[in-house]
Amino acid sequence: MNLRGILAFALGPIASAAFGLITVPVVAWAFSAEDVGRLNILQVTLSFCLLLLVLGLDQAYVREFHESADRSQLLKACFVPGFMLLIVGGFFAIAFNPQVSQLLYGAVEPTFFWITLASVVATFIARFLSLILRMQERGLAFSMSQVIPKALFLIILGAIFLLELQRNFTTLLLAFFASSMAVVAVYIWNTRAQWRPAITARLDKKQVQSRLQFGIPLIFSGLAYWGLVATSSVALRSLSSFSELGVYSVTTSIAGVAAIFQSIFTLVWAPIVYKWVAAGVDVSRIDRVARQALAMVCAIFLACGIFSWLADYLLPAQYTIVKYLVLCAIVQPLLYTLSEITCVGIGISRRTVLTIWVTVAALCANVLLSLWLVPLHGAAGAVVANAIAYLVFFVARTEASAWVWRQFPRVRLYVFTSLAVALSVATVALGGKLPFHYALVWLALAPVVGWCFRAELVELLTASRSAWGQLGNTRKAK
Repeated sequence: MNLRGILAFALGPIASAAFGLITVPVVAWAFSAEDVGRLNILQVTLSFCLLLLVLGLDQAYVREFHESADRSQLLKACFVPGFMLLIVGGFFAIAFNPQVSQLLYGAVEPTFFWITLASVVATFIARFLSLILRMQERGLAFSMSQVIPKALFLIILGAIFLLELQRNFTTLLLAFFASSMAVVAVYIWNTRAQWRPAITARLDKKQVQSRLQFGIPLIFSGLAYWGLVATSSVALRSLSSFSELGVYSVTTSIAGVAAIFQSIFTLVWAPIVYKWVAAGVDVSRIDRVARQALAMVCAIFLACGIFSWLADYLLPAQYTIVKYLVLCAIVQPLLYTLSEITCVGIGISRRTVLTIWVTVAALCANVLLSLWLVPLHGAAGAVVANAIAYLVFFVARTEASAWVWRQFPRVRLYVFTSLAVALSVATVALGGKLPFHYALVWLALAPVVGWCFRAELVELLTASRSAWGQLGNTRKAK
């Protein structure tokens, strides 16, 4: 993938984060913390249903795309099993809709259930259609599909203000659903040339079995990973309050700015690395990418530590603790991104069953820490537990890859990620008690990090200049 393609894919996460920075304060000011917490439960529910229903076949589609002779048949073989499970599960859920609504939102409200069910269907369809754009490297179309729902959600919130509509969870839920349907419509239009042939393609049972054999282990690892991600929300829902859950949700939304790095990288990394493997490229290139990514991760930690206090100027007074919590909240996207590089050996060797044990180890750490910290410290305890669990996840994932594939340098990775997590936890615990501003500590570390990663920063700068030069030459040629 060339620079133009990477920039096209990067446009979506960057623009989505920009809209998010506007949307989060608007939602925080317009709706109660309890309603913000309920919206977090909806998002956790959607992620759970998606991980369960896709049966790991979304990853099978990505893995086999470049090696498949009939991509329409591949799409159908990966889509149909999960869609059939969605239909069966949907009818089962309808029979228990009052209980589902009470469990999720603390209220028996049919509207909540039906919108949630419709959102599950929309999310499932959008997942597979997005993979088509991703694997075809249609970065601009993919980015627009990400930006449109964010923009629409913000427009709807603006209309709620201007028209002085009732500001309750039903309104917030409808706004979210409308934005979800918008992205499905855009995906359907942009991928019509690919999904239409898939409708009439022959469903090869042997191919379905082969793809399920790859994907089945990912069902369990996916559910375990959902548990890892959702533990904090579930713990706050059951052991604390919707208000604390709302604070946690706003914190993770602010931390979504750091997720730009994760979104851009994970979108382009899997197709690139599998293409490298298919072409027989020297795998030592992956080690260089890991070092450069570690440098960027450390830089993002520093930037967040230095400037997180700006959250006080964006959010209501009830969210003043967010500036401390956000340091732990960015651990999840940053260490996940690093692990995507260091765990590549698991995918290459097709030893996906290892992802189950890796994720279960991190999940157990998160559950135990959440049971201890959340009742005592609410949202603060949740972000600390999550940060430590993701450090466990990163180390376990990296070690598993080194075991099944090849040995590669890891000490530096572990030293810097451990220090970053430790300092983030210290910021949560001591940030408001220090006799000086906590941001000064992070600022003082900037020259140290710059010196330690001077070689990687020079490599990144040189690569950026070269890429921009090639892009400029391409434009002149045209």
